[in-house]
Amino acid sequence: MTELDYERDIAAIDFSGAPAVDQYKPDWWSDDGVKGTWQDTYVARQRVFPDGQTEVTVCKERFFVGAAITPSTRTKRGESEKREANEDDAGRRAKKQVRLCCKQIGADRMVTLTYRENMLDRELALRHWKAFCRRLGKVAEFHYVAVIEQQERGALHFHVAVRGRQNYVLLRSIWQRILGLGPDGQQMGQVNVRDPHRFGFGNKGAHKIASYIAKYCGKEMQCRDLNEKRYFRSKGVVLPEVRSWRLPCTDMLGAVNAAFAALHGHSLNGLQSWCNNALGVVYLATEPGLLLSSESCPF
Repeated sequence: MTELDYERDIAAIDFSGAPAVDQYKPDWWSDDGVKGTWQDTYVARQRVFPDGQTEVTVCKERFFVGAAITPSTRTKRGESEKREANEDDAGRRAKKQVRLCCKQIGADRMVTLTYRENMLDRELALRHWKAFCRRLGKVAEFHYVAVIEQQERGALHFHVAVRGRQNYVLLRSIWQRILGLGPDGQQMGQVNVRDPHRFGFGNKGAHKIASYIAKYCGKEMQCRDLNEKRYFRSKGVVLPEVRSWRLPCTDMLGAVNAAFAALHGHSLNGLQSWCNNALGVVYLATEPGLLLSSESCPF
C-alpha cells in the first residue's frame, strides 16, 4: 500500500453507516435542538502518528444549545477549594500528553538516570538534567520525552523515553561527569537503558510502552510546586492534528462500531482497547504499521 492509497483510505472513512441496526433512543437522550437545553451526542476523535500508530476515542458528550452560559468567577491559581481534584485532573492531562509525545517520536526504549545519593532537591536535579541534554545535544541528535519521578523515600530520578538503539557508554559518561565523584572517589550517578524486549511488549509494542512511561506523570510529588512541570520534551515534537466527527449513534454499540471503522487502514494486532458504558467512552490504540489483508474488524 502506497502513502497515497493510505491517505485515500483514511479520508474515505464514513461514520454515517456505523450503526448497523435501528437504535433504541434512551429517555435521557435529547436531540430536538430546543434552545436553552442540553443536548447529548457521541463524538469520535482520531490521531494518526508518523509510524502508523493511531488512537481513536469515542465519547458521549453534552453541549448547550443557545447563548453561552455566563461562567462563574474564577479563583486565583492555587486558591481553589477543589485543589486536590484539580491536581488529579492535571495529572491525567499530563499523562495523556506524555503518551501522545512518546508515540509521536516513536519511543521504544526508556533511559533511567539515577543518583547514588538520596537526591531531594528538585531544582538541583533539573539543573543536572538540563546540563545532560545540553552536552548530549552537542554530539548526537536527542529527541526525548522525560518525566521526573519521586520515590517513596523522596529520592528523585528521571525516566526518559527515546527511540532506537542508544550509546550507553556515552550517556553514562555524560551523566556521571555532570554529577562528579563522591568523597571516596565513587561515581555518584548511574544510567540504565531498557530495550523493547525487557518491557515484554514485543517489537511493535511502542503504543504500550508509551502508556507505561506516561504512568509516572500521575504519581504525586511532594517536592513539586503548583507551577512546576510534570514532564519535559525536546523541541520539535509536534503532535498530529485531531480529526473529529459528531456521530449519529445513540448507544454504545454504535460508538464501538464507529471506533473500529476509524481504524480502517491500520493493523489490529496488539490492539489496546478500553470501554466504559457508564461514562460512554471507547478508546482504541493500534501498533505501528498498516492493516494486513487478513485482518478485519470483529464487529
